[in-house]
Amino acid sequence: MHLNSSANGSQPSFDHALVVANPFSGNSQRRLDGNEALAQVAPLGGHAELGWTKGPGHATELAAGWAAAGHDLVVAVGGDGTVHEVARGLVGTSCAMAVLPSGSGNDFAGGIGCGTVAAGLETIARGRDLKVDVCALNDMVFVNSCGLFASGLVSGVAAGYWRWLGRTRYTLASVGTLLTYKGQKVAFTLEAGSGQPAKTWTQEVLLAEICNGPLTGGGFRFAPDASLSDGLLDAALIKPMNPLAAMKLLPQAASGERLDHPAISVHQGREIGFESEQEVAYHLDGEATVLPAGNHRIRVLDEKLLVRTMLEL
Repeated sequence: MHLNSSANGSQPSFDHALVVANPFSGNSQRRLDGNEALAQVAPLGGHAELGWTKGPGHATELAAGWAAAGHDLVVAVGGDGTVHEVARGLVGTSCAMAVLPSGSGNDFAGGIGCGTVAAGLETIARGRDLKVDVCALNDMVFVNSCGLFASGLVSGVAAGYWRWLGRTRYTLASVGTLLTYKGQKVAFTLEAGSGQPAKTWTQEVLLAEICNGPLTGGGFRFAPDASLSDGLLDAALIKPMNPLAAMKLLPQAASGERLDHPAISVHQGREIGFESEQEVAYHLDGEATVLPAGNHRIRVLDEKLLVRTMLEL
């Protein structure tokens, strides 16, 4: 991704902005308060107001209502969970999403060049709105990544740790999971698109990260070439390996290095199906739960999401 040098700050950056804030994102020491966020956003454009989230799904309702009223910007203040919910309310609309990162992971924010609050504010003021891909696991929408097997387990464990640990939550959860989880056998089908025949295979899998954006799990780069706007998924699959070998790879993934190991493969396509005879732990943009055994599919949707950024995505 490259900086967009044509960003034009000569016009007001928004007419009507809703600042959606999650009072429980991130840790208390680094959390950006919603009132503070509103005070910093309001001078950048026209009218701005604050919407506090009251529980699961509320950010989606707030964003969808703002878009339905014909307004032009929703600012997600929080982590990947808040971004996930706001994005779901804006998919397919003409209302854009901006991000002020205030969570423990902030992977989507980092992927659009808004890894800090200062960068997010500059993007609101000077960025432009670009269409990015939207994906779905079965009928569940996500915008950044879907993690399966060990990745889903890690997200679930990390969610139970103290938020003040920040990204360290994911590292600790990864170590514990890799010491106990052995993987499972999965049948895959990859639809590459462009008239190419489908590819099918079966393998033992320790971890799968299906990436729309380049960052996941608090800064890990399992598929560093993943693009938010290429219409494709980048599926990083890791076969079972010695726990010590797996843990040696964690610092590489966390630092953004390419993972060069025979147990790791990356597959690119518009749709990937998988079948497992066991339950499958998973996360969508960091929000973790469990799928029943059976057939499932992950795909890129036709609908797009407008995102404010200063990068060429």
